[in-house]
Amino acid sequence: MSADFSPEFQAYGGWIAAAAIQQQDLFNEVVGQDSLQADLDARTLSSERGVLGGISLLGSFSELDRTWLWGWANPGFGAEAPAVAPTLAIREFGERHGIPEFTSDSPDLSGFEQPAQAAIMLAITAGTVLGGRGVWSTAINEGRGHVYLHVADEQLPRAGFDAVATPRLLINAISVFPSDHRQVVRGYLQHFGLPYDEAADAIRSTTPNGSTLAVEFDELGRIGNISGQPKPGDV
Repeated sequence: MSADFSPEFQAYGGWIAAAAIQQQDLFNEVVGQDSLQADLDARTLSSERGVLGGISLLGSFSELDRTWLWGWANPGFGAEAPAVAPTLAIREFGERHGIPEFTSDSPDLSGFEQPAQAAIMLAITAGTVLGGRGVWSTAINEGRGHVYLHVADEQLPRAGFDAVATPRLLINAISVFPSDHRQVVRGYLQHFGLPYDEAADAIRSTTPNGSTLAVEFDELGRIGNISGQPKPGDV
C-alpha cells in the first residue's frame, strides 16, 4: 500500500483544491512558458515579458531520496532569508490546524505512488496559505530535483467563478483529494462566497449569473453528476 497525506492535510487540501487548480491554471496561462530567472534576494521572477515580485521559496523536492525540504529548513537559506521568511506563515498555519506536512522540516514522500506529483500537490496547497496567486517550479541539481516558488505579485489576476469549468475542476480536485467529495464541493463554493443548500443526495447552489448548479452524490458520497440550469427567463 502506498503512502498518503495525513487526514488533516487531506481535509484542508480537499477544501481548497478546486479553486487552487483553477488559479494555478490561470497562472500558467498568464506567465507562460518563457525562460524565467528567479532572484531570491530581490524576491523577483523575471522574463522577457517583465518582472514579477513577491516570490517566496516554498521548498524543494529531491528525486534522489524523494523527500520535500521546506525553505526554512534548508541550511543554505534559513528562516530569516528574504524569500523564506514569508513562508513561516505556512508552518504557523500547520501548527494551528494540526497539519504535520506543514510543520515537519522534511516530509518523506518516497512511499507515494508518484512522489513528484505529491510534491506538486504539497507546493500548490501550501501556496494557498500565502494567497495562492500561483506556484512556479524549475529543475535543480542537473534535473535531480525541483525547487518551488510561490508568486504573490498583485498584478497577477485572480480566477473568478467559471460555470463552464466547474465540472472539470471538481472532478480534477476529487482525483487528487478523493476522501471527501462533499468537502471539495463545499470548499469551492465557499471560496467564491456562493450560497448553497445541502441535502442527502446533492449540493445545490446559485451561481453569480443566477443559474443553478447541482452536484449529485451516490449512496457512498461520491460525485455522480454535475449539472447546471439557466436562470428563469434565459434561453
